[in-house]
Amino acid sequence: MTKLTLISAVGISLSCSAHEGHEHATGVVRERMELMTDMGQRLLAISKRLRANRDLDKISGDARAIHEMAGKIAAEFPPGSMQPPTAAKPMIWQQWDDFTEKAKKLESEVAKLSATGAAAADGLRTQFRAVAYACDGCHETYRVPKTNR
Repeated sequence: MTKLTLISAVGISLSCSAHEGHEHATGVVRERMELMTDMGQRLLAISKRLRANRDLDKISGDARAIHEMAGKIAAEFPPGSMQPPTAAKPMIWQQWDDFTEKAKKLESEVAKLSATGAAAADGLRTQFRAVAYACDGCHETYRVPKTNR
């Protein structure tokens, strides 16, 4: 997959997922859906900047915000928080150590993205891909696919 294709695919995926099902969510399920949507919107903004090769200096601000949110992921999944319309699989709590390790991986990769200078466009693209793969690595295992919701 080419760099631009990956960045475009991530952007399309993120834009399609915003606010699906939030209107019926309550409590911590709603909070985590909003957290994930917030991160997705910021990733989409980064993706658009990288595709356009513009405003690269604004990427670090979004990356820092995502880094802060990524540090909250585990707390947004307390045991028993499976109320509909959650897309979380019960496997999260059965494989808690792996789940939290994947959340830490995202936090680490997005910290690297926030530290990458705007002048290093190729470096930004490479690190953005690492962030996208960290997101996908968790979602593939621990999120119910959209086709099954």
